[in-house]
Amino acid sequence: MTYRSALDRLVPMRNGRLFTIVGGVFGLVGLVLLCVGIAVAASTASFLASADRADGTVVALTARTNTTRSSSGHVRTSTHWYPTVRFTVDGRSYSFQSSTGNNPPAYEEGDGVPVAYDPDDPSDARIASFWSAFLAPLIVGGLSMVFTPIGAVLFVRGRRIQRLRARLWSQGRQVWAKIERVGRDLGTEVNGRHPYVVHASWQDERTGRTYTATSDNLRNDPGPRLRGRTHVRVLYDPADPDRNLVDLDALPSPADGS
Repeated sequence: MTYRSALDRLVPMRNGRLFTIVGGVFGLVGLVLLCVGIAVAASTASFLASADRADGTVVALTARTNTTRSSSGHVRTSTHWYPTVRFTVDGRSYSFQSSTGNNPPAYEEGDGVPVAYDPDDPSDARIASFWSAFLAPLIVGGLSMVFTPIGAVLFVRGRRIQRLRARLWSQGRQVWAKIERVGRDLGTEVNGRHPYVVHASWQDERTGRTYTATSDNLRNDPGPRLRGRTHVRVLYDPADPDRNLVDLDALPSPADGS
């Protein structure tokens, strides 16, 4: 199932507020990352433009290992090697460790590398190759290109769902649908738990077609709340009954059934 079709499937049955909030957070993070990437790239370009050049030599490689644990408990380790470079200015030796690491190592001990350094403070230096200088802002900028579009899609989708729900509340056609199942939605996980949902169905008198409505995700079991009831109110769009919402709070009148 594609990302878009999954979202479309959620339209009639989920509250768009979560999409809007998550989309806004993703979009904000994306914009912040974009600004950081631009600022770092501009700072690097400015440094390189005013820096002097020297020939350096890789004198050591330092391994740094990071360990991460996924939500499923899987542990993953990754190791990157950071080169230490030595160069000479006016007969004085300087060295620095690159802030960019690679796996596999981009250099070996003894490799010659171009060095850019601040003429007023030669200890402020970095490898002058494009990838070493601009890898960090490229990574940050790339992350922003991931977060921002996803955030925009989620935010727009959330706003559409909220408008649809508002329209259904005010203009939707009412039907009392038969409760088919009350239980956990095993296909969804929120904070490590499967939420409860209520499934109800009704038959469209115009077409004879049977439609199913699913409630919003519920933290607590709605069984006790629905005890003794066989129907719940559903508000749907007559032009597209698959667009619907379940109102668990409405109580049927004797004429509507129980």
